[in-house]
Parts: sequence; C-alpha cells; structure tokens
Amino acid sequence: MIHWLKKHVTRDLIRPTVYKVFTRGVLALFAAELVHFFAPATFRPAMFSNLALILGALFLLGVLIAWLRLDGMRIPQFKLPRIKRKDPPFLTGDMADHLDDEIVHFDDLDQEEQNVCVLLTDLILAAVCFLFAVFL
Repeated sequence: MIHWLKKHVTRDLIRPTVYKVFTRGVLALFAAELVHFFAPATFRPAMFSNLALILGALFLLGVLIAWLRLDGMRIPQFKLPRIKRKDPPFLTGDMADHLDDEIVHFDDLDQEEQNVCVLLTDLILAAVCFLFAVFL
C-alpha cells in the first residue's frame, strides 16, 4: 500500500485533497449536528458518537467506490454543476515566493488523479469520524 501511495500521490494532489477534506468534513459535521439538534433526545442514533460512526461508515463506502474506480470499474461520479469562479482582483497575482508554481484545482486533474484525491479524502475523513465516535 505504501508503494502504491508513493507512486500515485504527487505534490499536485495536496491542494485539492486539503480543499476536499475541509469541504466534505464541514458538510458532514453540519449534517451530523443538524440531525443531533432536531432529532428527539430519546432517538439513540441521533447521539453524536453514533452519527460520527455512521458518517465514518459512509466515508469508508466512498473509499471502496474510489478504489473500485481506480481498479477500472466504471462507476459514475456524482458531480454538481459548478459555475467557474472568477478570482477577486487582489488574488489575480501569485505570491512572490511561488511565482513559478501553478495552482492545481480538482477539475484540472485527470480522472485517475481525481479518484486518488477522493480516495485519500474519504480515508482521512473516515479516520476522523471514527476518532470522533470513540472519544465523543
């Protein structure tokens, strides 16, 4: 597994993976808190540790699907329609230290790199959710 990670994970995957981890993590935490807040107190699955366990299982299912996609199985990816964002004027230039670095977005990656990014994101979030389930 370590050799596979060294082979497939490149420096270009760091930024999209961090963005995906943050976005999916915040949305999952928000969904768990909504269920925890609105569900009755006697509803056992609405306890936050149980919700974290359910979210961890869902993220592990995402890891399995991303792994199957990397192995060649044709599973369609659910993508929401996105509007290309326009950078504000103060972000149009790069930092002086990183003039030669190209900013790589998730949409700029090829299909295999996108699947690796999704696999790593879901793996990280599954571990975080299972830690929340154990300690909270």
